[in-house]
Amino acid sequence: MSLKKKTKKTILQLGHNSGIISALANFSSENFLTVLNYHRVDYPENRSWLDPSLISATPEDFEAQMQLLAKRYSPVSIKAVLDALSERKKLPKKAVLVTVDDGYRDFDDYIFPIASRYGIKPLLFVPTAYPNGGEFWWDKLYWAVKNWEGDKLETPYGVFSIATTTEREVALKLLRIAIKKGDFKESMSLVDSLYNESKPQVKKDTTDILSWDELRVLSNNGADIAAHTHNHPLLTKIPFEEACAEIHQSLEVIRKELAQDLPVFAFPDGQPEFFSTKLIEFLKKEKVQFAVTTVDRNAKLQESNKLFFPRVGVYKSLRLPAFSYRLTPFYKTLGSS
Repeated sequence: MSLKKKTKKTILQLGHNSGIISALANFSSENFLTVLNYHRVDYPENRSWLDPSLISATPEDFEAQMQLLAKRYSPVSIKAVLDALSERKKLPKKAVLVTVDDGYRDFDDYIFPIASRYGIKPLLFVPTAYPNGGEFWWDKLYWAVKNWEGDKLETPYGVFSIATTTEREVALKLLRIAIKKGDFKESMSLVDSLYNESKPQVKKDTTDILSWDELRVLSNNGADIAAHTHNHPLLTKIPFEEACAEIHQSLEVIRKELAQDLPVFAFPDGQPEFFSTKLIEFLKKEKVQFAVTTVDRNAKLQESNKLFFPRVGVYKSLRLPAFSYRLTPFYKTLGSS
């Protein structure tokens, strides 16, 4: 670690321990909101066939983060965010909304019970085709590359050397990038082909995604659940009409399966290249009031950004002082942590 990084880490640690970092959040403007973006909270060894890069935190780290939010910040529910948008009630200072993408089983195992213990209501975004047995393409790709036999992997995106663990990690990273840039349907066919050819197959007692019955139990216990498309495509990589159908169907399925009608949506892999003005206009027609991206920052909640609101990503290498700094208005202004 360089001297500069060590110094920054020390400053963040001192600021966190003294409460100075959390005090910085008081400098935010009215209705300033941090939306945290989690995917999985788990131990890599629990489900070794899943892509470990999707793990946002271990259960212990997640609990420490929720404890910090409850002690020094103002966790809010999606209802409070919608109330602020309709000007019924302003958000409190240091407002933080916890969101979780994709509906992995560890939402029920760890995320919801831990967050609930601290009075926090996480919002779960579910791609509605996946409950009751679906598998995400990135997990299938991870499994295929990890278990591919031989020292070479030939794909339409190039030939990759996979003789060592490091080479396999590099190949996986490059394939993820290529898949997101290429034709979505062709890329999904490639992933399925690689996955089906990889050996051995894992025998699992349960699926990795929560079922509709399990989601109904969570909903009845107070969990907020919203739409994240139907098949989790990259919306700008498919025809516009199909993208609109993906959004509409996911909203309808959530209403039908869970009797929840949150006017809320999350763009899959919500970087700027994967959402557009036309899609935002369609969300308005669908009466969506709040939509989130994965643009990594926080912001004031207002009419002009309510349908492409940023979220602060949480990653398993993130220590508590850096996590706390990301909740302040200075994050992405004075430099990332």
